[in-house]
Amino acid sequence: AASGRDITAVVGFAAAISVNLAVVNSLPLPALDGGQLAFVLAEGIAGKKIDQKRQEEINATALFLLLAFSLSTAVGDVGRLVK
Repeated sequence: AASGRDITAVVGFAAAISVNLAVVNSLPLPALDGGQLAFVLAEGIAGKKIDQKRQEEINATALFLLLAFSLSTAVGDVGRLVK
């Protein structure tokens, strides 16, 4: 009986992680899939293709900002733990 509850808990946890990943990945950040969707929508609205070089520049900048934000958050968290 206990093993059945354990499996249910593991499957529920895996499902929650999967849904969370889908939501985060759908955010309109250029480095994520949602960003690619934003490019497709922008091309549809503008009626012309966005230059590949420009997309790469936007993706690189967004990825840098995302990584900088993540590093800043991690440093802040560790700093609070050390105090």
